[in-house]
Parts: sequence; C-alpha cells; structure tokens
Amino acid sequence: MQMVTYQKMYNILREKILGKVYLPGTRLPTERMLCEEYGVSRITVRHALKLLEEQGFIERMQGRGTFVKAAKPKKTAILDFAYSRSIKTEMPELVRELLTDEIIVPPFRIAEELGLLKNEKCLFLERLDSFEDLPLTFDQVYIPLEYTKSITPEISVRIDFLSIWEEKESVKGTFIKETIEAEAANDLVAGRLGVSVGSPILMGTEILFNKDEKPLAVFISRYRHDRFKMVSSYSRI
Repeated sequence: MQMVTYQKMYNILREKILGKVYLPGTRLPTERMLCEEYGVSRITVRHALKLLEEQGFIERMQGRGTFVKAAKPKKTAILDFAYSRSIKTEMPELVRELLTDEIIVPPFRIAEELGLLKNEKCLFLERLDSFEDLPLTFDQVYIPLEYTKSITPEISVRIDFLSIWEEKESVKGTFIKETIEAEAANDLVAGRLGVSVGSPILMGTEILFNKDEKPLAVFISRYRHDRFKMVSSYSRI
C-alpha cells in the first residue's frame, strides 16, 4: 500500500512539473506543506521527492529547499565541422549580424598563416550569430585583399558566405586545417556571447587553402559550450 501511495504522489508532482504548474527554478512546497495538502505521511512525500530527484525533475539544496530543475538547452550538433550546413538543418532561424568590417594589418600570427608581408593589410570581419536573441557564436575572419573585391556587408552576413564568396571571387578552397580547443572567455568574447569572463568556450580555427596550398582565409570561431557539440564520423577502412 505504501508503494502505491508514494507512486501516486510522485505522479501528481511530476504532472505539475511537466504542466508548468511548478516552473523551472521555482521552489516546491515544503514536506510539511505537501503532507497537509495531500493528506499523506512525511515518509510518503520523501519517497516521492527522492524518485523525482533520481529522475532529474528536481534538485534538493541543503538549507534552501527543493527546486524544479531547469531543463538543459539542447546542444546543436555541428556535424563533421560543417557549421553552415548544420545550422541550416538544425537552426534555420539563426540571425547573423556584422559587427566589424575593416581593412587592417592583422596580428603577426594571422599574417604568417596567410603568407602576408610585413604590414600588408587584409579584410577583417567580425560576425555574431544569434537565435531568439541569444548570442551563440562569434567569429573573426581574415581574408587577403586580393580575394575581397566582391565582398559586401550583405554577403558577409550570409550563413552560406563561404560558397558565395568562392563563386564570386573565382577561388576554391580544397582543404582546411582546423583546430578545436577550449579556452576561457576574455572580456571581448564574454561581452559578445553574453557569458561570464572565464567561462569555457569552444574555439575553432580554420585555415582555408586552395589546391596549390595557398592560404585563402582564416576563420576563428567561438561557440558557447552549453549550446554546441562537435560530432564527426570517419571510416576505419
């Protein structure tokens, strides 16, 4: 009989959580209040709460009470490092904003990667991708000036920027050297992505080369770690 009672209690509370009667982040009534409201014993309430906790519906905080767990946002999978293709499939409503569009002398490391001469300039773009007003991805793009004649602000914010740019500039990237690493968000990145300074960020650096192994562009992208995951597949044959 006891088993049936606490299962009923569990089902009642679970339905209230799923039905948003108890919203994520809110505190549940105390054990005593639940006992009085539903006419059950404290041990019944405790069994029901334990089951809810084991199922991930609530979390119990010492000295603070029992709270409904906030649902973790689903992470968007970037398949085989193909960001644009994955976004078109998983998040077509994503909005891209152009933050910076300048001709600059790039940092020494970038100049080296692009094979630029000392003080030679390149195009520098900064773009922010958001979904439902939440910033998700921030990237920095460096392109030698010889490949920028067709680039406009309208093209720069296209999710399929790479393919359009290649077509208009009559260039073709045949292979990419990519590095994925974790970093702590600095002031700039934290401000762009709306996270705390020091928060973990996924950073990807892509260097695009043509068939002659000449570098065409450098893309440095930073992703919120709580919203993206990298998924790749490969053959062992």
